[in-house]
Amino acid sequence: MNKEKFRQLSGVEITDEQFVQFQKLLNSYNNWNSKINISAIKDEEGIWEKHFIDSVVGYKYLKNPAKNILDMGTGGGFPLLPLSILLPTASFSGLDSVAKKLKVVQEMARESGIKIPRILHGRAEDFAHNPKFREKFDIVVTRAVAPWPTLLELTLPFVKLGGEFLAYQGPAILDDLQTYKNLEKKLGAKIIKVHQDQVGKNSRVFVQMKKVQKTSKKFPRAVGIPKKDPLK
Repeated sequence: MNKEKFRQLSGVEITDEQFVQFQKLLNSYNNWNSKINISAIKDEEGIWEKHFIDSVVGYKYLKNPAKNILDMGTGGGFPLLPLSILLPTASFSGLDSVAKKLKVVQEMARESGIKIPRILHGRAEDFAHNPKFREKFDIVVTRAVAPWPTLLELTLPFVKLGGEFLAYQGPAILDDLQTYKNLEKKLGAKIIKVHQDQVGKNSRVFVQMKKVQKTSKKFPRAVGIPKKDPLK
């Protein structure tokens, strides 16, 4: 991978310094992945394309001048860490229920010269009712965390009024958007645009929403219910 190929695949221009950070992140990822199995993706080309490039493509749609960004269900740190490289002045938080991965995310950031994100360990259903986090984020991003109705219920309560939600999805979301048409309105959001993109051989769909009214305090429901009994 070189900087020009990165630009061709992602559509995003990066500086020499940022490219060096991505190279450091690759080395750190490989080291930690051999220890705790962050992801099944282990080949260098796959890491660049399926983790780094895939995360970066969403950057093109983040028009909001964000100060506080949450990666809900960050897992091994994607898209959190690549977006942190591109937006070094933003304050990033990563929420996940798996503590060992969150610790590694912080270590990978440190080893790569990335501003270390705030780590939130626990369930979205709980954090979303905490006044320190509820409707406090300019942007919330997620990458394939849960089925669509569950995802909306878990994420939209974190987005502040006027803020945005960017969901990284696959082509199947186009059917879900019809099946669950206008569900986002129940949670205080509206769809701004659905972006269709290509990451290597894989199709990517980015659903971009804006928070237009506060989410009812009854959402999200108690732990497990959004998944067991999804909204309709």
